[in-house]
Amino acid sequence: MDVSENANAGSVDGIVTTVDRHGVARLTISRPERMNALDTAATRTIMERLTAWSSDPAVRVIVIDGAGGSFSTGADVVSIAHGGGLDGLTAESAREIISAGTDLARAVRAVPVPVVASVDGAAAGIGASLAFASDLVYATERSYFLLAFINIGLMPDGGATMSVAASVGRARANALAMLGEKLHAQAAFDAGLITETLADRAALDAKVEAVAAKLAVTSPAALRLTKAAVDAHTMAGMDAALERELRGQTELLQSDEFRAALAAFTGRR
Repeated sequence: MDVSENANAGSVDGIVTTVDRHGVARLTISRPERMNALDTAATRTIMERLTAWSSDPAVRVIVIDGAGGSFSTGADVVSIAHGGGLDGLTAESAREIISAGTDLARAVRAVPVPVVASVDGAAAGIGASLAFASDLVYATERSYFLLAFINIGLMPDGGATMSVAASVGRARANALAMLGEKLHAQAAFDAGLITETLADRAALDAKVEAVAAKLAVTSPAALRLTKAAVDAHTMAGMDAALERELRGQTELLQSDEFRAALAAFTGRR
């Protein structure tokens, strides 16, 4: 997409946003030095932009993608460490960290227009949750999804305990959440977690552009009511799931297990 042809282009906290003349809004996570890991500021920026677009009648569809070869590798663990995680988090600071992801998931699901995730590379942790919260998910064959939370003493958040189970059922959801192993794009498609796999980035971009263009000229009212009806059937437990995740993750962020995992991740034992 040529940014010069877009209105309202901007970049804040590594989040690049554009809206073209057809009403296609694009939000690109561009923090390549962190493989698009999200710190609290970047997460809040995404949430604020989605909230603003939700009330903008000119926006007909939203595309979320990542620059530099990754979608998003999840929460920026280094920023958590620098923010006091290595010394132990208080309940207040832990809740503030997890609230950012919880609010992000709510913001994605509150958008009345279709949200399309364009995934190339890693979608891990809250990055995977962000993709799974979207309405349509397209991914290159080299991409993978990883609920890595368990590997550092945490539990899935960002609504993943609900969105994954709603797509693949309890047994597969437990495997993804409890084993913390990569799920490659084709397997994710076969499991019903994503919409389609594409051969490479060029094919992904072409597909997402075509889908976005089609949605931009489809009846907004029909799309809004269709999305709400499907959500009512498949995502009715999202708010309760987010509250459970918020309570559980706040506890786990204060644990000795997480602090040890954080020290190991950042090379400080």
